[in-house]
Amino acid sequence: MKRILLLILATLLLFSGCTLSEKEEKNNDKLTITATIFPQYDFLRSITEGADVELNLLVPPGKEIHGFETALSDVSAVSNCDLFVYVGSQDDAWVKDVPESGNKRLALCEIVTDYKDEHVWTSPKNAIVIVQKLCDNLCEIDPSNKELYKNNTEKYIEQLKNLDTEIESTVNKSENKTIIFAERFPLLNFAEDYKLNYYSAFEGCSTETEAGIKTINFLTEKIKEENIPAIFIIEFSDGVVAERISKETKTDILLFHSCHNVTQEEFESGETYISLMTKNLENLKTALLKNNTGD
Repeated sequence: MKRILLLILATLLLFSGCTLSEKEEKNNDKLTITATIFPQYDFLRSITEGADVELNLLVPPGKEIHGFETALSDVSAVSNCDLFVYVGSQDDAWVKDVPESGNKRLALCEIVTDYKDEHVWTSPKNAIVIVQKLCDNLCEIDPSNKELYKNNTEKYIEQLKNLDTEIESTVNKSENKTIIFAERFPLLNFAEDYKLNYYSAFEGCSTETEAGIKTINFLTEKIKEENIPAIFIIEFSDGVVAERISKETKTDILLFHSCHNVTQEEFESGETYISLMTKNLENLKTALLKNNTGD
């Protein structure tokens, strides 16, 4: 019923908004872009820096994206923008119920074809591919700013490549190739791209909040077995499982930010995908290099 209602509202909005959109187009030539979540929003923000565009983020800072409830305003933002960028996972199933309006729609899971799970942006290697594709489409939609987009993209991809190189160097220098997440694990793409072994309390972005005793015991033994100095949690975690394992193993608890979303404070302070992943790199060094021979 909810899906049918959304479709009806979307259709009504689309047709009732046609005249308004046409009027606005005469008075406003500004390119409008809508992104569902923070990673692609931040990529687009970097690519379009210096251009007169309107960039909208559907899921606001601090909001849990799983089970996100779409409002009529979200349907409007999708229908009336020039470019809509979304992940293309189960959480975005509602998108197909929004009638086509002639705008460009890009799904990250269609840009990165060889992905391990839908959290494709967690690997900087994938981020490079995504950013280039976003730039190509922006140049096609808005050729007047083509050179600006290309220049911004070139500089941004250089930062991503540097980050990629540093992560690879850290992993290569480490005798330990195992990371432990006392947490959900939306980082399959990252772990596999950088050839890391991984264990977690929950698979993917499971909605479970309590790990079974067998799982906790397994992770605890694995940490002791491989002499792992630190375990990870992700953003918005309650840290309960991590604290229990840390107490037993005397390991540090570190944050690995999946960049799904940021807090309001992080958003206002100017955190970016690059800054968050750089912090992840520093914590990864602690987890992988702390017990290296001679360290």
